[in-house]
Amino acid sequence: MRLPLLTALTGLALIAAPLAASAQTAPAAGAPAAGTASGLRIEANQIRAKQLMDRDVYTTDNTEIGEVEDLVVDPATGRIVSVVIEVENRLGLTDKYVAVDLNQLRLTPGERRITIDMTRDNVRSLRGIAYKD
Repeated sequence: MRLPLLTALTGLALIAAPLAASAQTAPAAGAPAAGTASGLRIEANQIRAKQLMDRDVYTTDNTEIGEVEDLVVDPATGRIVSVVIEVENRLGLTDKYVAVDLNQLRLTPGERRITIDMTRDNVRSLRGIAYKD
């Protein structure tokens, strides 16, 4: 009695293993693909907000001027309207907040810095915005 039962359980395990593995790797019909939200994929030319937030911002003349504080999104289009940058003074204290277009920023892959297409003097001359966190 033991041998046939053991043989049957072993055979069942051999049949069930591939089925369980395929069920885990293939999403159910209508389900989002793995690693995506709502079935959408992050394309190679797209960036996540997390990749921008709190990143150090450097000018084209290689001066650290502050960090990305916030993203302003137009709810009608879902697009980023501007990026809020906390501009710091020489002591590292907040001097002002400015808003710039996203296309003025460049990410350096593999680095924790973002470069703004302006010099330090250009950024300092920008008019500050009223911003409360």
